[in-house]
Amino acid sequence: MCVYVINKNGNPLMPCKPAKAKHLLKAGKAKVIKRTPFTIKLLWDCEENTQEVVAGMDTGSKTIGCAVIANGKVVYQSEVQIRQDVSKKMEQRRMYRRIRRGRKTRYRKARWQNRASMRKEGRLAPSITSKVDSHLREKKFVESILPVFCWKVEIASFDIHKISNPDVKRWDYQKGNQKGFYNVKAYVLHRDGYQCQKCKTRKGKLHVHHVVFRSNGGTDTPSNLITLCEGCHDKLHNGEFQIKGSRSKTKHATEVGVVTSQLKKRFGDFEETFGYETKFKREQILQLPKSHHFDAVAICCEEGEIVELSDNIYFKKHVSNGDYQQTKGSRSEKRIPTGKLFGLRKFDYIQTPKVTGFIKGKRSTGFFAISDLEGKVINPSVNVKKNCTRLTARTTTLIERRGTFLHGASPVVSCA
Repeated sequence: MCVYVINKNGNPLMPCKPAKAKHLLKAGKAKVIKRTPFTIKLLWDCEENTQEVVAGMDTGSKTIGCAVIANGKVVYQSEVQIRQDVSKKMEQRRMYRRIRRGRKTRYRKARWQNRASMRKEGRLAPSITSKVDSHLREKKFVESILPVFCWKVEIASFDIHKISNPDVKRWDYQKGNQKGFYNVKAYVLHRDGYQCQKCKTRKGKLHVHHVVFRSNGGTDTPSNLITLCEGCHDKLHNGEFQIKGSRSKTKHATEVGVVTSQLKKRFGDFEETFGYETKFKREQILQLPKSHHFDAVAICCEEGEIVELSDNIYFKKHVSNGDYQQTKGSRSEKRIPTGKLFGLRKFDYIQTPKVTGFIKGKRSTGFFAISDLEGKVINPSVNVKKNCTRLTARTTTLIERRGTFLHGASPVVSCA
């Protein structure tokens, strides 16, 4: 384990050992500014000589891997879980907004078409914007505690057509399934023979139904659409029968493509690398198991470099800034305590004699539910009124340090 150091002016320096940090703290020459990861700030002017520090990032749609190598040692490793609930939260907010406007006003003319954000060139969906910002946030954090000399970022590229149709040939790329059709709905009706796929009737009005609802992460791709008659469509929504379907295979691949294209514009200078290079170095040269932080270590390594691995990794999870829902009940008569209760908020990291974890649920009796970083409840009822210590206040980035135990891997590996 190493201690991260910043100087009096806030610039990052090379990390030091815990023994040296303890000596500086006892002598009054430094102070603690962050507990996880443990970071100290020097209180006296010192030289700013630093060595070459290389950082690597494994981009993704669900998880980000990051690692930093200095003097042949891995001095920082992290895995960041990106938010996947932005679309759901926005749908919930839209529902509350529409209900509120229905209560407060009789009628108001629609105004969504005159919003500048909808007409902005190069506009990204809020869910994609959140994922791009998560990558940039981790970059900014690493640069705040370590003097990074250069960045190496894995740029992923996917053949969406090949994922959807593995038998595609080179001339088929110009002849997609929807060629010659006005829109997706016209293609789905033609594909299903203009008949209901449940009762096989061709009479009446035909509807194009989402197998996996948009609210559950479904897409508008033809593989997620099916033709149903009006009667069967109503029965399906009434729960009289179900249609089994699978999620889109290209959703996250498409998102990674958009994220990497945005990183090229906003990340700054970095050296590009690709997934096949990372996999070859991790499996054939370093002989490390599959994980996002080990992928980041492989991205950092130079050919012929001997690297000493670290047994500590920082797991992070990005969450919303607050809780949008303030009340509950059929008439919103019961107010939800979203503020502090017994001096604690949701997602505060606390320590009790029984358990240490994040607050997931609060009760006025003082018995809270405690969970781990993934949201799994560790203890459903812990008394926080006695012998409770708040280690970290709630932030939009939850962080927890764990030991990797290297999964049987050698603590020293060579990229030769």
